[in-house]
Amino acid sequence: THSYILFFTDKGKCYWVKVYDIPEGGRAAKGRAIVNLIGCEPDEKVSAFISVKEFNDDHFVVMATEKGIVKKTKLSAYSNPRKKGIYAVEIRDGDKLIEARVSTGDNDILLGTRNGKSIRFSEEQIRPSGRKTMGVKGITLSSKDDRLVGMLLIKREGTTVLVATEKGFGKRTEISQYRAQKRGGKGVLTMKTTEKVGKMVTIKEVVDKDDLMIITNQGVLIRQPVSQIRAIGRATQGVKLIKLGEGTLVSSITRIMSEEDDGDENNSAEPEGNSE
Repeated sequence: THSYILFFTDKGKCYWVKVYDIPEGGRAAKGRAIVNLIGCEPDEKVSAFISVKEFNDDHFVVMATEKGIVKKTKLSAYSNPRKKGIYAVEIRDGDKLIEARVSTGDNDILLGTRNGKSIRFSEEQIRPSGRKTMGVKGITLSSKDDRLVGMLLIKREGTTVLVATEKGFGKRTEISQYRAQKRGGKGVLTMKTTEKVGKMVTIKEVVDKDDLMIITNQGVLIRQPVSQIRAIGRATQGVKLIKLGEGTLVSSITRIMSEEDDGDENNSAEPEGNSE
């Protein structure tokens, strides 16, 4: 097992837990609330977690906020935990941390927004900074109601990007269709977010052998193989992934990796795209 788990909250704080301190339980066990385990403030929500074996200078924690701010800090900066948590990123009023991932420093970053825009840029365009700093602009949001719904670290070509909307539409596109740009731009269209398809709720890197777990705001779970969703162009509307009843929306989509996957993806603790 990994030795530590770092939990990141929407307020930009990081809490450090040893894996053996997490209580074991059977599949049907109720589990323990993360907030009780890490001792965060009552108004903080865990938005991401990463597993870490060692805190070295060769890896970085890359973070993204709802307002399109990105930041990179050396992993070694997180090696001295404090009981009340440490700051990972300074968050402005009205913003929230949504994603944190471990990187080698030479990947590409892909950001996706609620209004269906995305931008891909080299991680080298973000200079590493200390923990209590704000970060830099990753994408210029298209409007006041737009916000970031996800961040991917592209570690290899040949995978596909899955995007999905609150009304159950989605599609896969080859990663090569997302050309690298300069950080901070308005990006390109990745999904047409019309009245019919709804706003974008998630962006994921997927391969054929993965499954998706789709969760609705009514608490219904649907599992679907990624291989059933064919890869199509970037600026298209997509296909219906799930049939939804009146008033039902997709609240989140989680990628379930196949058994033989090496499992190095750092998953979000709280699935993306909670509809408001």
